[in-house]
Amino acid sequence: MKTLEITHRMDKKGVLFLKVAGFIDASNINFFDRELNSQMEKGYNKIILDCSELQYLNSSALGILLEAHQTAVKQQGGIRILNLPQKIEKTFNILGFNEYFQIFSDEAKAVQSLL
Repeated sequence: MKTLEITHRMDKKGVLFLKVAGFIDASNINFFDRELNSQMEKGYNKIILDCSELQYLNSSALGILLEAHQTAVKQQGGIRILNLPQKIEKTFNILGFNEYFQIFSDEAKAVQSLL
């Protein structure tokens, strides 16, 4: 089983950072889904997903992300992607996910886009 680790931190402006490290695949997709949705159920709708240590995500994870983003937007928030590895960004672009998500390499700009 591949490992997945998710850590959180809150910035002073109320933006939640979720750092995703490792692999999101069939063995842990439910953990990813629960973690993301539990944060949103707590009222966090401005989320930055730090993917600097993400090595892989499957298509189910993309679907979960898209659904969560759409929910956050309805609540005047959104999900931003930070530090997406180039090989994963290529997949995002091929599948058209770059049309739905703003992708940043600068943390301050990602935060500003949510305020």
